[in-house]
Amino acid sequence: MQLKYIQPSIQQIAVAIGSVLRIDVEIADNELFRIAGTGQAKHEIWKDMRNEDYVYRQCILTGKPVIIERPGYHELCAPCAHYRNCKEFGEICCPILLDGKVLGVIGLIAFDEAQRERLFTDVEAKLDFLSKMAGLIATKLKENELQGEQLVQERKLAALIGYIDNGIILINHEGECEFMNPAARTLLRQEHAGLPSRALLDELVEPFRSTGRRDRPQEPESKLIPVKIGDRYIHLFVTYHPSRPDGIVKDAVLMIADPEHMTDVAIRFTEENYRGFEGVIGNHPLMQSLKDTLRKVAGSRSPVLIRGENGTGKELIAQSIHRSGERKNGPYVALNCSALPEAPLHALLFGGDGRPGRLAEAEGGTLFLDDIAYMPMRIQVELLRVLENKGVWREGARELQPVDVRIIAATDQDMEERVRSGQFRQQLYYKLSVIPIEVPPLRDRKSDILLLGEHFLQLHGHTNRREVRRIGEDAKAILLAYQWPGNISELSNVMEYAINFTSGRTISKEHLPDYLRSIETETADESMQQSDAVLNLRTLERQAIRRALQETAANGQPKEKAAEMLGIGRATLFRKMRQYDIKE
Repeated sequence: MQLKYIQPSIQQIAVAIGSVLRIDVEIADNELFRIAGTGQAKHEIWKDMRNEDYVYRQCILTGKPVIIERPGYHELCAPCAHYRNCKEFGEICCPILLDGKVLGVIGLIAFDEAQRERLFTDVEAKLDFLSKMAGLIATKLKENELQGEQLVQERKLAALIGYIDNGIILINHEGECEFMNPAARTLLRQEHAGLPSRALLDELVEPFRSTGRRDRPQEPESKLIPVKIGDRYIHLFVTYHPSRPDGIVKDAVLMIADPEHMTDVAIRFTEENYRGFEGVIGNHPLMQSLKDTLRKVAGSRSPVLIRGENGTGKELIAQSIHRSGERKNGPYVALNCSALPEAPLHALLFGGDGRPGRLAEAEGGTLFLDDIAYMPMRIQVELLRVLENKGVWREGARELQPVDVRIIAATDQDMEERVRSGQFRQQLYYKLSVIPIEVPPLRDRKSDILLLGEHFLQLHGHTNRREVRRIGEDAKAILLAYQWPGNISELSNVMEYAINFTSGRTISKEHLPDYLRSIETETADESMQQSDAVLNLRTLERQAIRRALQETAANGQPKEKAAEMLGIGRATLFRKMRQYDIKE
């Protein structure tokens, strides 16, 4: 029995432990391969630790917990290359035992004084907690080998582990609720003691009764379900986990979550190195400049307009601004302005028929409007009125209701051209673009392609349970030579495709999609030179703008004359001045 066969479940347990104790966690098997981790260890899963972690080796050999108060100075650390120069501030580890055999080890590691203080406060309680978590992992491994009806209760436990902070309802074979956690009680507005009514349970379960599950009875399924609470409807994201091999709906675990707060839940469970703008991956100077800009504007309340081609990650930028600003504890609500006709889009944004719109749901937080260029003109007028009045007339209200929402919009269109052609209101454009942000296409930052490729390799490898560890040189050359019209989204797709078509640990040319294999490749140095050429072009553009502005200023001429000299429009000139931080 090997821990690697249940790696996704072990990673969930590691995240849960780290969230409870607020200390970095790593879990290794008895061959000292890192199986799961949080914090600094998260990005080194599947790493071989046989030549570096002698503390874990001792724990595995003795089958007993080990406590290291001074890493780097303990006798167990003597063979380590980091002896007397260890970055750790403390360590506690506990063996994972099953039937007397050591399967692996759970380690708690402090990397700063604050974590150290938490680590060594009530050590006995932490060892007891780790022992229970180790027992849980051992149970999971044994459960993986069992078959049939005996899995009913264990499967319920497995579903609970992954969603411990969401609402949980256990339904027995008679279709009645036998357990509801406090989070579910809050989401369903069940303020009094007792269990939810049969009618309410039927609303949650009914959508799963006619989905033809007999051919895949053990798969979880998720749906966005409208549920009537009192005299109004709310939408809940419900995941159904079958507890029986025959897929009978009545015997199940239901996980429920507020869809508007799911981003915040994800943030709470995300390790420290993903917070802020670290999730915006890239070391190219263009991306460093972008991150600097994002840090400056995160704390502002002004509207933001994010511009960039399809697939460049505009919504990720919007989420990062929300996570790093003063509204991070408020809701993050997203709406695509091109996905619906005018009437349903209007209802979804402003509300109707007694239901709140996205604008109301984002109160105290951030409203992200994607594809803003395609917003119908009538809705543009109402949105402009909201921004100007900082309020909205709600249905049946006698006075203006204040609105406290930060708007972040995004587009891949030339907004100045849409304004000139009468497709977008000029005043709304000015209101939305107080803070303009340009997201560069992937072809303009070639030095980030392999970095992003490695990121998606790890992400999709984990999702698909594949131990793919590297990108081969022939595949790297193709990735660098390709122009990526679909940008980061296309690169993610390509890496996921390749992971599914390799049986080894290396992505090679033969594993890439057909349309990439015929690309003429070049050396990595040549590709990087092309990236430098893009930087030079931007430098030339900045210099040309400065020179035109200086010349017109010297002649007492307005900036419109500088725009005419450069062959661009006045609005484009001002946008590029903001982009390059030109103050003249």
